[in-house]
Amino acid sequence: MLCVLSMRTYEPLKDIGSVKAILSEISIWGGLSGDQQEKIYKRLEVGTFNKGEHIFCKGDQPTHIYIVKNGKVDLLASSQDVSIQKETVKTGGSFGIAALMAMQPHMVTAMAAEDSEIMVLSRQALLELRHEDIDLFALLMMNIAREIARRLKLTDDIFLQYVHEHKDSNR
Repeated sequence: MLCVLSMRTYEPLKDIGSVKAILSEISIWGGLSGDQQEKIYKRLEVGTFNKGEHIFCKGDQPTHIYIVKNGKVDLLASSQDVSIQKETVKTGGSFGIAALMAMQPHMVTAMAAEDSEIMVLSRQALLELRHEDIDLFALLMMNIAREIARRLKLTDDIFLQYVHEHKDSNR
């Protein structure tokens, strides 16, 4: 699968009120006060992607945490000549978190499954937040670690289910 990116710029998210319901449901904001949420929300930006457009490609350096404002995004895992749809992220879902925190290249390709608006929190915004409010930054990092642990457990469960289902076919 050829992954081609267009030059992408993001605009500041102007109407935070219109997305507070979506943002309040995101696990990485869990336990944050209203004031703490506002500090993060004012750093959000938004971009639009057409169906089939790549948001990032496997191997790209991570720059943002992504949150689907509206639409759907497919996360595609690939290796040589095999490509599978790992997950479809819908409104309110987030992705790109683990790569950004690990400072490792993306392990999947993210592609708009339909015309979509994506909110982003940049690495730079996170660094600014660290200097402005270390307590908020620490709480956010703890929540992100918890979310990554949940996703790791889900991956383990999928792997074990696959092994269990294919155990008998290898005898």
